[in-house]
Amino acid sequence: MASNWPLKASDLRKAIGIDEGQEDDDELTLFVETACSIIDEHTGRTADPRRHLRPDGKLPPQFVLAGREQAKHMWNQTKNGPRSRPDEGAPMGVGILAKVAVWLEPFPAPPGFGGGK
Repeated sequence: MASNWPLKASDLRKAIGIDEGQEDDDELTLFVETACSIIDEHTGRTADPRRHLRPDGKLPPQFVLAGREQAKHMWNQTKNGPRSRPDEGAPMGVGILAKVAVWLEPFPAPPGFGGGK
């Protein structure tokens, strides 16, 4: 398991710009862990949790950025409903954001596992 993955509620707090004490940690954790799970499926980490780990036991920073962005998008879609602004370049209802998929292109899933293809 990566020491910087899955992300925590505090990571989503940073991404959506809320202070400690705003919103329930369990709810934030649900969203960020779901985003991390989607990314793990996309990159093949569900088949091999050590896939893409660096020698220091962490995932590359692209995973952290991707996880925050995916969780933020999911949070805004769910919590803000019709008031949410769609992410530029990504239609509402998309599974993994297009820009997140691009950030993760250097970390492909093994053939037959995950990925968008």
